[in-house]
Order: sequence, then structure tokens, then C-alpha cells
Amino acid sequence: MGRVGVLRQYMATVLVNLLGVSYGMISGWSSSALPTLQTSAGDERLLESGAITLQQASWIGGALCLGGIVGTLVGGAIVDRLGRKWTTWIAGLPLVVCWVLVIVANHPGYLMGARFLGGLAGGIEFVVTPLYVSEIACTSHRGTLSSLLILSCCLGVEFAYLAGALLHYYTIPWVSVSIPVFFLATFCFLPETPSHLAKVQKLAAAERSLRFFRGIRSEKDTIGEDEYVRELQLLQSVHAKDATVLSWSDFTSRHAQLGLLICLTLMALNQFCGCFYMMNYAQSVFAESGSVLNLSPSLSVIVVGLIQLIGCYVCTLLVDRIGRKILLLISSVGLTLGQSVFASYCYGQELGYDLTSFSWLPLVCFSVIVFIGTVGVGTMPFVVLAEIMPQKIKGFATTLCMVTNWTFAFIALKYFSTLSIVFGMYGLLLFFAICSLLGMLFVLLAMPETKGKTFHEIERIMEK
Repeated sequence: MGRVGVLRQYMATVLVNLLGVSYGMISGWSSSALPTLQTSAGDERLLESGAITLQQASWIGGALCLGGIVGTLVGGAIVDRLGRKWTTWIAGLPLVVCWVLVIVANHPGYLMGARFLGGLAGGIEFVVTPLYVSEIACTSHRGTLSSLLILSCCLGVEFAYLAGALLHYYTIPWVSVSIPVFFLATFCFLPETPSHLAKVQKLAAAERSLRFFRGIRSEKDTIGEDEYVRELQLLQSVHAKDATVLSWSDFTSRHAQLGLLICLTLMALNQFCGCFYMMNYAQSVFAESGSVLNLSPSLSVIVVGLIQLIGCYVCTLLVDRIGRKILLLISSVGLTLGQSVFASYCYGQELGYDLTSFSWLPLVCFSVIVFIGTVGVGTMPFVVLAEIMPQKIKGFATTLCMVTNWTFAFIALKYFSTLSIVFGMYGLLLFFAICSLLGMLFVLLAMPETKGKTFHEIERIMEK
């Protein structure tokens, strides 16, 4: 495959991940602008209804997860009916309305609605983007391209943190709305994925799409392109039987059952390893651990977001070099050690030991946890989800796994703070360490490596 094909795959992936940037910005915007809606420029957004209460702020924050659950169900319902391309395009519409609501907001209800729509778009995006990218990507670049979803979200979060610190409140939504508008104007010109076109028996269109994403202009150019020929043959043979309606037997094969077990476990590990909680409650974690961190809230979230962004970038560099399983194992082991050391420090604080000489430890542990978590556990579950499930039930399985992930995220945000009060910060950190250790053992014993393997090869491995 030539450079043209690779360039087109990256171009399409960058375009689709503009949704991730915009979703990340609405997600990070809450952290940087609520509940005070104060920016470093000194302006404060006062709504006509008055100042935002803590109760209203909690609903504004939580609306994102509720929207994510609804969006996942919507995405799962339409991704096979409308196709990957148009489901992705539709996900851009709520993001435009979301930022318009922020612009015109004069009541907290507008902001709740904006966050809900942002979550709705994110829910659809996390269903369809892994499918779209994995189905247009060649085997050698599939892991890198799939990992760009989380990188784009982290990039959006960091943009939101920077915007909250540097820009006027009224400027932020005007800048942010331009991203989904540009996406809607450009993405519609890209073709549907070859796999979906073949699935709906549009084989001629599937062949044209495959040629587009492999940089092949005509039959003459297929000479020496063995991978293209194999992909075309699989599209013509395998998907002829995929157009049928789903039945219970589709979920009883070893491939389907093991795939669902692996993906649902990885979704639990993604949320219960502690990275998501610590990213959202960084200031509380540092305050309760007695850290010497003495940064302003706006600067601290920028630093944390930058660490996460670097971790995502490192992941994109390594995923197709050392593999998905190795990254998950390294990440899980690092999280287990980091959370355990952090828990030990907090327990020493609880017992009243003088740990002044180790007051730097919480900052180091926190940085390691955020970085190593993003490199593997925070990113790989979504890459594996797009690769390991049987093609016929992939849409349904992706929906189920993402609903599970959003539900776990809601539980983490809603109840983990209560656990830290009941059991102490050291107890919560120890819980994260145990979950990471169990996740590491599961990945080691149950999950196969999918690096460099075609979907057909993965299917044969999963059926053994």
C-alpha cells in the first residue's frame, strides 16, 4: 500500500477525531469554568438567575455522563442502520447546539442542557469512531489510528484548561463551536467504510471505498498489493452472511462470549483503576494527602492535563510496536505500584507519622498514575473493543460496552468521594490498587494479543 492510502487513512481519522477534541473541550470546560465560572482574566459570568449553586454545579457536571449513556444507546441503534459515516456526522450536530447553548446561557438549565448534549455526542462518538477507524485502517496502522480517539479527547480537555485560564468566558464557546462546524462541512465528503458497504450488500461501493483508503486507483494498481486482494476477498465472502438479523446463536460462540468478557472487564478496569477519579478530583486528592503541591487550580489542571496528553501520545507511538497486551500489562503494574505507594503515604499521614521529608511523594505518585494509566488502561480498552469482537455483533457489543463504561464513570464520580470519607484516602487508593492488580492478572491470563493481526486471524485465535 502506498503513501497515498496511508495519508487518506490518517486524514479521515483526524477529521473524525475532531469530534473527540470538541467533546474533550466540553468535558474540560466544566472542570475549568465551574462552579465559579471564573477565568484568570478576571471576568465572572453571572447568569440572570444568579450565581450557580453547588447543587446546580453538580448536575451540570453529572449531565455529561447521563448524556453519554443516552448517546451510546442512540449510537448503537443507528450505527448499523445509517452506517458508520452518517452516524459519525450526526454526532457533530449536538456539539454545535451544545456550544450555542453555552453562548446564549442565562440560566443553569442551559448549561445542564449543553453538558447533556456534549455527553450525547460523546456517547455516539465512542460507539462509532472505533468502528469507523478500525474498518478503514490497514492492519499495520490500525492500533495507532484507533488510539487517536483518546488522544483527541485529552487534547480537547487540555485546550479547555488553557482556554479557561487565558481567554474571556464569552470567547471560549465561539472558538469551540468552530470545530464541530468545520467537521460537519468536511467529513460528509469521505466514503463509507468498506466493511459496512459490504455488509449491506453494496459490493461495488465497498470495493471503491477500499481502493480509496488503500490509495489504489484501478485494477492495474492491485498487482503486488496482497493485503488489498485479501481484504477484498474477505469483504465479498464473509459479509454475505452478515446481512442477516442478529440471533441468540450469534452470542453463544466462544469468540463472542470471550470477546464480551474481555471488553466488559477492560471497561471496568478503565474506570476502577482510579485514573478517571483522580483526574476529576485532583485538588481534593492532593489536599487530603497533605501534598506540598502549591499551584493555583487553573495551573494544576493544566499540568495534569498535559501529563495525560503526553501519556496518550506515547501510547500512539507504542501501540503498533509493542502491542496492546503488553501496554495493558505495563500500565496495570504501574498503577498497582503507584496507587499502593500513594496509599501507604496517606496511611502514614493518618497514623500521625512525620513524613515531611517525603512530602514530594504524592505529586510524583499522582504524575506516574496519570501518565502510566493513560498509556495503557485509559486508552487500550477502546482499541481492543474495535478489534476483538465478531464483526456481526460488533455494533451491539460496542454499544453494550460503552453503556457499561458510562455507568461505571457515573458511579466513580458519584460515590468514590463518599468512599474516601468512609475509609480514608488511603482506603480508596488501596481499592484502586487492588482493581489494577486484578486487571493485570486478567489481561495476562485471558486476553490474546491483536497487534498486526487481521480480523480473520483474530477470529481464529478467539475461537481456539
